[in-house]
Amino acid sequence: MHTFLKYTPLPIKSTRRDQGATLLEVMIAMVIFAVGMLGLAGLQISGLRDSGNAEKRTEATIIVNDLIERMRANVVAVTAFDYTSINFASINCSTPPTPYCEDSSSGAAATCTSAQMATFDAALAYCLAQQRLPSGSLGITCTDNVGVIQACNATPYRTISVSWVNNNDFGTTTKGLSVLFRP
Repeated sequence: MHTFLKYTPLPIKSTRRDQGATLLEVMIAMVIFAVGMLGLAGLQISGLRDSGNAEKRTEATIIVNDLIERMRANVVAVTAFDYTSINFASINCSTPPTPYCEDSSSGAAATCTSAQMATFDAALAYCLAQQRLPSGSLGITCTDNVGVIQACNATPYRTISVSWVNNNDFGTTTKGLSVLFRP
């Protein structure tokens, strides 16, 4: 005959410590979770702000590249220093430049001289900077090959500079983009 031993587990003495989480442990876990969520929210806000700032830099780059291509297409005005003699403060962005040297939906472009085309190109770029960038500004200077301002007849290089107001954690700062090129 076989005798089977019956297994009977020993009773485990339960202490108060083993009975579950206390209110204090739950509160500590909630604080740790809340701090982590605040950190993630801060990262999200910072990422959104930096994305907006990158968008402004991209807009400035597009404006500068467009003006560079326009200047390269109008070499006569570049060599006559028509682009660098423009007074950007006198440009009125609420009215289109006259003559309007580009085809528009209302009709064909006016026949423009190279100087008029330079004025048109610069006004277009300046107004784009004003419209697309907060407190946007644009300038064209004659520089040497490292960006030091020179007399226009002494150097073939030009620098186009765009500036705008940038918001960050410390308030507002002026940011800019300068591109040195040889038309």
